Amino acid sequence: MTAQWAGLVLAMVTFGTIAFGHVMVRKVNYLYGTKPAPALFVLSLLLMTLSLKMGDLASAALGIIGITTFWDGIELYRQEKRIRRGHAPANPNRPVEPK
Repeated sequence: MTAQWAGLVLAMVTFGTIAFGHVMVRKVNYLYGTKPAPALFVLSLLLMTLSLKMGDLASAALGIIGITTFWDGIELYRQEKRIRRGHAPANPNRPVEPK
């Protein structure tokens, strides 16, 4: 019987991309607001398209990274709403108008 490492590797990729995305969304939104969101959407589409052309494990990993990147783009907008409600710290050099 051989060990199947794909599940463990993909779990670590998923955990890593979610953890990185959580920190990245907070820092990027603090510094730049929602301006980088369209670039994240384009990057996610490129990663998911590239995942269609790769082998099994690489395809799954790129698909996970691609969809997580897409979700990070959405989270940039949601972070902006959290700042407006006072649930996240605002950058004093980049004021966000409260609703």
